[in-house]
Order: sequence, then C-alpha cells, then structure tokens
Amino acid sequence: MIDNKLTSSAPGLTTLPLKPALLSGLLFTLLLMAISPKTLADATAIAEVDELSNPAKAPIPNLSASNSKTASTRSSAPTETPVALASYYSTLQSYEAEGPYHQNASEVLYGLGLQLQKRGQHRKALKALRRAMHINRVNSGLNSLSQAPMLRGIINSQKSLVHIEPVTTSYNQLLRMHIAAYGRHDPRIIPLLSELGMWHLDAYQFDESDIQIDHLTSAYSLVTSALQLSETSPSSNPAEQIELLRGVALVNFHLSRHQGDGWSSSTSSHYSLSADGFATTNPQRTKILSGASFRRGLMCHQRIIALTAANPNSTLADNIQAQTELADWYLLFNRQSEAMALYQQVQTKIAASDQAETLQQQIFATPRLLPAIRMEHKRGVISDLFMSADVDISDQGWGSSIENIAENRPPGQSPSNKKGLRYKMLDAIKGARFRPQFVDNNPADVSDVTVHLPLIH
Repeated sequence: MIDNKLTSSAPGLTTLPLKPALLSGLLFTLLLMAISPKTLADATAIAEVDELSNPAKAPIPNLSASNSKTASTRSSAPTETPVALASYYSTLQSYEAEGPYHQNASEVLYGLGLQLQKRGQHRKALKALRRAMHINRVNSGLNSLSQAPMLRGIINSQKSLVHIEPVTTSYNQLLRMHIAAYGRHDPRIIPLLSELGMWHLDAYQFDESDIQIDHLTSAYSLVTSALQLSETSPSSNPAEQIELLRGVALVNFHLSRHQGDGWSSSTSSHYSLSADGFATTNPQRTKILSGASFRRGLMCHQRIIALTAANPNSTLADNIQAQTELADWYLLFNRQSEAMALYQQVQTKIAASDQAETLQQQIFATPRLLPAIRMEHKRGVISDLFMSADVDISDQGWGSSIENIAENRPPGQSPSNKKGLRYKMLDAIKGARFRPQFVDNNPADVSDVTVHLPLIH
C-alpha cells in the first residue's frame, strides 16, 4: 500500500488507504463531472454532432473527392484514388443503397478511416470515423463499447492535426463510454483515467490561457484517482501500480515547474469540469500541490524501488532502472550531490552484474532528457508530433548551444506548421535537466547530441 502522504497534501483529497464507500464517493464526483454534457458544448463538438445526426445534411461523404481547403494538409500521396481505397468506396455505395444506417457500413467506414490516416489524410479520416461512429451508435446504442476503436481513431487524427481541445473532448467521451459499461469504480477504467491524465500534460504545454493550470490539476486528480482505485482493487498488480506511481511523480514534477499567478479557481473551466472531480474552487489548492511536489514524487520513486525489489518477476534491468529514476528525480530538483551519489551506486551495481556492458549502454552511454519516462522520444515508438535539436550537454546535465531545431512527423504525415513549436523546443531544453553521459564511471561533457522531444504522445 502506498504511503498515505502521497495523496493527502491537497485540499479535498483523502488519505490512503480508502474505504470502499469513500473511494466510491470520490470517484463518483470525478466521473459525474466527467460525464456532464455541458463539458462538450464547444462550437466544434456541436457542429460535428449536428452533422452526424442529420443524414439529410450529411450523407456518407465522397471522401476521395479533391478539396482545395485541405490540399495543403495532405502528404505526398497521389491524388487519384488508389485501389485499396476504391474498394471501400464501392462497398459503401452498395450499403448506402440499402439504407443510411446499414450496420456493416460502420466497419467499412472505420477501415477506410484507418487507411486515410496511413496516407496522412486526417481531415478525411475524421469524416469517415465520425460517420462510422454515428452509424454504430444508431445500431448498437449510445454508449456501446464497440464504438471505442472508432473514437480512438478520431483521437489519433485529432492529435495529428494538433487539435488540442477536440482531443480532450473525445477522451472525455471515451471515459463516459467506459463508465457506462463498467461502472464508476471498476478497475477496468484505471488505464483510461491514467491515459487521460497524461494527455492533460501534453495539452498543458499548448495552452496559453489563464486556465492553463487546470490541465495540471486535472491530471493530478485523474492519476491519483487511478492510483487509489488500483490500490483498493483485489486484482491490482505491482506492474500496474509502478506505472501509476510514475505518472503521479511526473505530474508532481510539472506542478513544481509551473510559473505565474494564474491559479484558476473556476469551476466552469472546460478542463476542470471534464476531468477534475475534486474541489477546484480553492485558488490555494495548486500552490499547495506545487509546494509539496518534490516530497510526493520522492515518495513515489521510493515506493517504485520497493515494489520492483519485491516483485519476483522483476529483472535486474527493472531494479536498476527504478534506482536510476530516483537519482534522476534528485537531479531534476537540482540536488546534484544526492543525484551523483545515487548514480555512482547504480554504476557500481551494474559493474558487478553479468549484464554490465548492456546496462551501461542502455542507461548511461547517452545523455537522457529528464524525466526520461515521458520527455524523451523512444526509439521505435512513433509520436504524433515531436521536435529534434542538436545540443551540447554538460557533465552536470545542462543543455546549451541548441541548433538544428526541426519538427518531425511519422512517415507520410504532413508537418503541422504550428507557430511557436521552435520556441517550445528552446524553452524545454533551456529549462531541462539531462541525465549526463558517464565515461569510466564519471559524468562527461558531450557535444552535438541529437535530442528528440515528443510534444504529443
């Protein structure tokens, strides 16, 4: 059981362990706020729902037709309809002839949407996926989980188009769907609570409004709710708790870095109502959260080490990684001496193992942008949007001489061309800490390191 102090510092949060009735009440508040129809009442969402709910206004679109308004967002894919897409259009026409809501049309539209996504045609993909979801709801019910893959497809295209608020709206719709299917405190909603919390961290960096902080308070409420639910669930497992603890620590790091006096106390915020079921009316709440961030994150990492050590399925690499992340936490808060002492302890353990070369290469051969669990782009994992730059990194983990900043997208995807991405990358690196490269067990300066920073996961 996690130490009660992890979730007891903020007004409105209870200590752990939670009694089932109390947990139910907390989650009821969180999820009741999440399912409020008012949270979806932005102009974009209303227009989309209206279009889908009126077949006379929105028949199955000719998604292969040329559209000058979206030409600039397309990839270099050929303009003619390829054979793979033509078969979808042909099948849709046959189903349309039998009626506008043929149940098989939903699956065909879903497949078409995925194909359009692969070609980087996300605006067309959104039309297909929304229509697929609408037909599914007509045939299977408003909250049928069979539409969840379609909604996730919509989220993926919205992320690729960097449509931040629509992504938040779609995630909340997905959460309501799972609540309707499983209940408010079923452990099966834990991954989605955590995922939505992590999304708010991505959205936070794009929000420049006076309610920007609501993304962090929402993220905090979601990930702590997921952790509390996991800890009281009979089916909980150490691996799940470890990932949730990492999420709680990560949110605390971002809370500690928030600057400014824009501590929102509004309960009408789109983000607070849609994701944060705990009290947000106290403007001091976030200041309290921020002030205790280091301690709570430290407790999370100490608990991760204990859970990893006690888990018989944990590998040597798992234990080394957990201990390294604790050292990273000290470095993030500029506690250089404690961090370096812990790094040296980890290297001593690596040297004494039968995997010394592999672990050294994996953890210390290259500087890592911290917190590494979220901040650095992982090889083999395609993010919807990430930036790259060449950076000189000191032996104390500071970056300088930032050059060759560029936006990177998955193969076949068009650049977002969003203004300010270069400055976001500069700000991220200037204020960041890196786990330094170690040579012969000592931290070393290194030049021209290519850093990949995901902005949207």
